[in-house]
Amino acid sequence: MTEHETKPAEQDAAEIEFSGEEDTASRTTPAKDFGSACVIGALAISVAVMSVRLDVPGSVYTAPAVMPLVISLSLLLMALMLGVRAVREGGATDFFGRAAQAVSRFFADYEGRRSLLLMAIVIAYIVLVGSISFDLRMPTPWFVFRLSSYEVISIFVTTLILKLFWRASLLRSFTVSLVTILVLAAIFRYGFAILMPESY
Repeated sequence: MTEHETKPAEQDAAEIEFSGEEDTASRTTPAKDFGSACVIGALAISVAVMSVRLDVPGSVYTAPAVMPLVISLSLLLMALMLGVRAVREGGATDFFGRAAQAVSRFFADYEGRRSLLLMAIVIAYIVLVGSISFDLRMPTPWFVFRLSSYEVISIFVTTLILKLFWRASLLRSFTVSLVTILVLAAIFRYGFAILMPESY
């Protein structure tokens, strides 16, 4: 193979650039980075404050707040670094105006409204699981069948999500939800001897 034939191959190899799923440089902007830094920073501060307020039953080294406090402080440091870089690149310029436009576009988009609806359903699910608690026991000739509030609420909410987003019939959505939740609950309850959550 001559030197002339190897040069194009070497040039092609030099021009190859790997781009994986984490390559988000082309999709991000300084304004998005600044907004992300604000959200992450606020979350980190909230977790740090709640961690400090936890009881310390033993020494400081074995306190339950040590790990979340260290993680929240690390997140806060990364958020500060990201925020400083975003401000230097102009991400804070007219930030609230651009954020309002982005929110308006989000609500105007059909998929955005569907995502918001899904978030509302998940929040309602968490509230229902935390506020409603019961445990039904139905004896059978082989074992005692148990049905907790967690399973009932999970079946109802999963059926609703499948009906709205899968767009299948109500009977099909309910059947899939019922079988899935009962099988998973039985695996954890009878197989792993782990109680399903009833209340917080």
